[in-house]
Amino acid sequence: MQIRHTGLTAGLNANQEGINMAGNRKGSRRERELIDKLTKEGYIVHRVAASGAKNEAVCDLVAVKEGVPYFIECKARKKAYYPNENKEQLKKLAQIANSCRAIPLLAIKLDRKEWEIKEL
Repeated sequence: MQIRHTGLTAGLNANQEGINMAGNRKGSRRERELIDKLTKEGYIVHRVAASGAKNEAVCDLVAVKEGVPYFIECKARKKAYYPNENKEQLKKLAQIANSCRAIPLLAIKLDRKEWEIKEL
């Protein structure tokens, strides 16, 4: 069986939503990079539509491996990531993931470094 990922899009115009397009493209590129990594590790991964465009999305990626679901929030930064930047967002992610019996994860990608994945 071949494992594939599905990249979902919402058809939003980033300028209309007030999004920094360069930052949004970088985030999307990093999300796809993580999807490829996780897929190679045997996860089934789906990208959440418009996760970076609106506050309605709980996470960026949903992954499943051996029947265990994971809700993953991705953060890409040049040099350092400070979790307090997104404290409320990560708290909400953890609450919703736990209510769905999913494991909430924070995936951090710093330039020229490997992905660091932490359970929330």
